[in-house]
Amino acid sequence: IVVIDDPVSSLDANALFCAFGYMKARAKDAGQLFILTHNFNFFRQAKNWLHHVGKKESRFYMVQAGITNGKRSCSIFKLDPLLDKYESEYHYLFKRVYEEANKLSGQRTLEDYYCIPNITRRLLEAFLAFRYPQESGELYKQLERVEPSFDPAKKARILRFLHTYSHDELVGELSHDLSLLAETPQILKEVIELLKHQDGKHFDEMEKVVLAQISN
Repeated sequence: IVVIDDPVSSLDANALFCAFGYMKARAKDAGQLFILTHNFNFFRQAKNWLHHVGKKESRFYMVQAGITNGKRSCSIFKLDPLLDKYESEYHYLFKRVYEEANKLSGQRTLEDYYCIPNITRRLLEAFLAFRYPQESGELYKQLERVEPSFDPAKKARILRFLHTYSHDELVGELSHDLSLLAETPQILKEVIELLKHQDGKHFDEMEKVVLAQISN
């Protein structure tokens, strides 16, 4: 039995592939192999390898952190099908934001919102990177390029929210009131509105993917 715990933490892309090749060579004869990682690129390499091993059964899970009775806790779930089926995490990020934007307010508590700004920022950066590649990595500049017909106040609100809450799970401004995380549902609705405004056809296709997965 071999357990490999996040072997590529803080490594650059070149080292990541070297680490994967080394792991694959050394662990190929393991009777039972557990691999844990936070890195999506490494996960994708491991997933594709294990899917094609053939003679051995592979199962994929995700660990989700949360707060139960005021204490941090974790739960394990079967891997979301969108992370298993597609080669990027974009579909999964879209699904998370779409679901949160369409939930009834009574279905979530303030504690449930803490991870959402990071997820939303990654989705929006990925979406805008394709539309405005010259501004890749500059969320402010990307949002400035969004068509003027989209409400400027909503763009400003989205940017302010993401800058405040999506930096490595830390609050960007010490004086900021965390209770303002209650704005999350409305901000997510505006992010969804922005995606649809910028590329309606893309949004409709992504919505079909998400709804089909939810219905299953």
